[in-house]
Amino acid sequence: MPVITISRQFGAGAWTLGERLSKRLGYRYVDEDMIKEVASKIGASPDQVLAFEKTGGSKLMKFLDRIVSKDFIDRLITEKYAYVDEKGYVDVVKGIVQDLYWQGNVIIIGRGGQFILENYQGTFHILLVQHFEPRILFVMEKYKLNRNEAEKAIKDRNQTRKQFLNFFSEKESHDDPITYDLVLNMNRMTLEKAEELIVKLIS
Repeated sequence: MPVITISRQFGAGAWTLGERLSKRLGYRYVDEDMIKEVASKIGASPDQVLAFEKTGGSKLMKFLDRIVSKDFIDRLITEKYAYVDEKGYVDVVKGIVQDLYWQGNVIIIGRGGQFILENYQGTFHILLVQHFEPRILFVMEKYKLNRNEAEKAIKDRNQTRKQFLNFFSEKESHDDPITYDLVLNMNRMTLEKAEELIVKLIS
């Protein structure tokens, strides 16, 4: 029941790689679905979550504002209201990641999985890195942005990722190679090659 966590520098292709691995291995693939489950579990309304975020009360709330889609917000509308706080979100994220671990056969993109499951047997922690320029080109193409917009998106995501991971690890560098079982330099390989290396690692 292997569990794969994939951490990445934004624009290095982790979501695409995760989807490929999911199809190849028949594993569940988890990215934004987990955040939807977080919001559902705390029973908060969209209005309350957004109000909390926009008051600047929490860096984590600002992070969630960026990754919860408008479509999800529209579908989540409920009359229930709950108190939203930073610790509540962190605790629920940890609980969901741990639940996914016990289910097994899952690929978790981001969400601090490499730290939450750091000492769990049967987990394989992957880190994708890449130079800035190819990540700019990838983001421009994938999200239909101009160069300035892509550069800003990458820099913003890098800062957001750092802030978010600080809730799960006190390590000075979240990309310290010692944290991971495999670090893939995407400047030197295709997604196909990365997929093959990960499949061999967990076999």
